[in-house]
Amino acid sequence: MASINYFHWLLMIAALAGPWSVFAMECEWPDRNALASVLPVATDDGSYASGVVIAPNRVLTAAHAVGDAEHAFVRIDHDFIPAEVISVDIDKDLAVMIVDTGDINPIRLAPREPYVNEPVWAIGFPHALSRKTSAGNFQDKLDGALHTSASIDAGESGGGLISCYRGDFVLAGMLRGYGAYLQGDSYVRIENHSVSVAASDIQQFIPWSAQ
Repeated sequence: MASINYFHWLLMIAALAGPWSVFAMECEWPDRNALASVLPVATDDGSYASGVVIAPNRVLTAAHAVGDAEHAFVRIDHDFIPAEVISVDIDKDLAVMIVDTGDINPIRLAPREPYVNEPVWAIGFPHALSRKTSAGNFQDKLDGALHTSASIDAGESGGGLISCYRGDFVLAGMLRGYGAYLQGDSYVRIENHSVSVAASDIQQFIPWSAQ
């Protein structure tokens, strides 16, 4: 009888833990490949952002970071390499560039959206400095955008919002900006709040990205 009760207790723990917890031990922190898929981006007008390798020689970034620039660059192996912007969606804030990404492994798009409170990680290059990874949790999807508690800073737009799917790190979204609210005539930043474009929107924008 004790063994049966113990079995029921284990089932209850599994039910309470949530569907993503089975792989929690395998996804405690983004691995080397996930981190390496996020790169610094720069333009000839002096602005900086981040980008994500989503396919061989294809880098996804934020449209607001490269849309008005004549020339864009992606830093690979410590050098900024000229990149060609081939597609832009201003409404979704998405842009794709062609650049030689060498042996960097592309990160796969998430096949589903994160669950509420599921762990996520924001990866980018704030202020054109070294890579930053912030842990947080998925909070909600509002007006098509993913809201999380992972904090980001200026320069991380275009970076990766990473989640775990069946033990693998996947791209849940592209970092777009941090949360803010209007106070008088100015916006006040919300701490530990970031907004991302969902992987489903990225998939629609780039149908070949899953190939």
